Amino acid sequence: MYKEKIFKVKIKAKEDEGFPLFLKDLKSYMLHHHPKIDIDYRIVEKTKDEENMELRQTLIIESVIKQFFNYPYPKETQATIPREKLWINYEEKSKSNPKYPSDWALRKEFAWKRDHKNCSRCGNELNIDEAYTSFVKEITDGGGYNLENIMTLCVNCNKILNSKNPRSTISSLNLNDNLMSFMK
Repeated sequence: MYKEKIFKVKIKAKEDEGFPLFLKDLKSYMLHHHPKIDIDYRIVEKTKDEENMELRQTLIIESVIKQFFNYPYPKETQATIPREKLWINYEEKSKSNPKYPSDWALRKEFAWKRDHKNCSRCGNELNIDEAYTSFVKEITDGGGYNLENIMTLCVNCNKILNSKNPRSTISSLNLNDNLMSFMK
């Protein structure tokens, strides 16, 4: 009995030491990789009485992921590209059209550079080959292929934007695996 009490106290002390490091790593990761997402960490206070540290960490991670999932998309993109940067027939090819313009790769690259090589929604740093694009106003709703209507997205934000099943999408996010790796 005495041994069990000592053992439980030691485990509890070790878990208590690891939690601040877990929280620091989690906050640092979100701030570094998704700086545009404003995470509310009130869940930390709400779960303070939870004795099972793994359950507490899981609840905190689930809260962060749900907030990431529910974060709104930008209503408009950043400043437009100056007129002298536009190429021939830009306005003509920017009109609504069921097909991508022949210069789509160039427009995608300009949008990516305009967004400072970051996801328009969460701020995650992207390489051009891992960047997805979407539209502020959908083409079917009268939007065009113009730069002002193009958003650059990371893989997670693209999955969220195209989500038909939130529960399935949340479990498939790379962010889910990345955050779970902080659990000790």
